[in-house]
Amino acid sequence: MNKQRKLQGRQPTKAETAAILANDARADGRFIYAVSSTGIFCHPSCPSRPPKPENIRIYPDADAAAADGLLACKRCRPDQPGHDKRLLRARALIDARIDAGEAPPSLAELGKAAHASPSHLQRRFAAAFGLSPKAYAEARRLQTLKRELKGGADVAQAIYGAGFGATSRVYEKSDKLLGMTPADYKRGGEGLTLTYSLKAWPLKPSLGRVLLARSPRGLAALLLGANDAAMLAELHSEFPAATLLRDDAANDAALAAMTALLHGRALPKNLPLDLRGTPFQIRVWQALQAIPHGETRSYAQIAAMLGMPRASRAVGSACANNILGLLVPCHRALRSDGSLGGYRWGLDRKQAILDMETEAA
Repeated sequence: MNKQRKLQGRQPTKAETAAILANDARADGRFIYAVSSTGIFCHPSCPSRPPKPENIRIYPDADAAAADGLLACKRCRPDQPGHDKRLLRARALIDARIDAGEAPPSLAELGKAAHASPSHLQRRFAAAFGLSPKAYAEARRLQTLKRELKGGADVAQAIYGAGFGATSRVYEKSDKLLGMTPADYKRGGEGLTLTYSLKAWPLKPSLGRVLLARSPRGLAALLLGANDAAMLAELHSEFPAATLLRDDAANDAALAAMTALLHGRALPKNLPLDLRGTPFQIRVWQALQAIPHGETRSYAQIAAMLGMPRASRAVGSACANNILGLLVPCHRALRSDGSLGGYRWGLDRKQAILDMETEAA
């Protein structure tokens, strides 16, 4: 597209720009944004590379953007009916209740808001957003709880502010929700000890370095990078107040497991993994572990494996949030056209890993 072509879309407000740069799903359905330099239009939550603010144009809906000669993004597919207004009303009702610190609406209430039977809404909501209404509400409450705790709120205040009815319920589920108690999370993981090791990449040192970190529950991180300082900074960003102890001999079993995977052997059953994520993310990570060595799956195929064929975008987001490289093999997830898609640690490294697995197979 000619970059000088004048588009009909308007300039974004500060709030709209912030939502786009943050990939805020709550803005979906409120507007569509286009990038003047590429001629592509997207949902605000699209995980594509953030555009320059000066290149953003805002449209009320996909039809208006298409009428201006723009093309729909192939990642978030804003031209498809996955985000119809009834589902957006239901999701907006959940957001409003959580933002107000109230309990999420019942399935019957959501069905009434969306003019659909509860069972029909349940199926459509999960297909469109990758989570059931209940799981979505839980994820939003968890997001609010984390934000409140990081912002300095009192633990009890943060729990009630996130719409949880009782502190006991959160503490009962804290290991699943946060990987630690709310009080520990408020302190950025203070009280959690991670023993980490820094190693050269096995079999192919030209790929850089590996950082392995173990918590009392199991291996919590396997990071890939070119230098130790960058990987330590990445680990610190995930566990900002945890105690980090270096012991380069402590994680030899995990390094051996990584080497075994590259040789085409199975992950040892006696190596526990400390997976920390939402229930949906953990389901995606477990699905990745089920992909046979030397094979790949598209994001759409993984979504179908989970019984959520419309959730390929959410699958891609879960892959991007994986911090257990190789052992949770997000490198085996590709786009539907066979291209690499994204990778937290660089596409060159992703291609090299796939090549090594193919050779071993």
